[in-house]
Amino acid sequence: MRRRNLRFVGILALAHIAAAGFMVALLYQVGSVTFGHFGYDVRMVMCGAAAVAGIVLDARAIKRGTFTVGLRRQTAKTLSDDSGDTPGWVTPLLWGLDTGLVWTTFRMSSASWVLLVSALLTVVPQWGGLVYGVFFGIPLIIATMIGDPAGIGRPRKYSLTRLTQGAGIIVLMLLPLGLIGSLHGGA
Repeated sequence: MRRRNLRFVGILALAHIAAAGFMVALLYQVGSVTFGHFGYDVRMVMCGAAAVAGIVLDARAIKRGTFTVGLRRQTAKTLSDDSGDTPGWVTPLLWGLDTGLVWTTFRMSSASWVLLVSALLTVVPQWGGLVYGVFFGIPLIIATMIGDPAGIGRPRKYSLTRLTQGAGIIVLMLLPLGLIGSLHGGA
């Protein structure tokens, strides 16, 4: 069971990395044309403002016990019906591509949206989506490797959603600080 779960999560992670890499690179290219005439300092301030808005939205989501702003949909769970009609690699591939596009599904943290805004403003490098995807995939694979496969779906004593949202707020708080440091450091 663990091997099957690991294969599923591995395919999902690779598809997520590929889609996130594509999406961020695409937005960066669009941004280089549409926001290229703005000064770097202006784009950094806009990115910082997006991060602050993200902090507010995530704090609100934690308080309400919901997800952050985004589409309220998921990839169809019927894809994994275990009937044998669909090859085992199709479901994780489609789920990974869907989540990797960032804007197409539920979001735990506004950090995902800030990444897209940052790419559009050309503040993050074109390969920033690959980093985003890796930091999604590696923890997922590790959790699958060390987790109890029989425990999937059982109630937990803590909420992974709230922990992830809290981590998103920390990332979003560090972003404006880094941007301010970059502005004053002459980067």
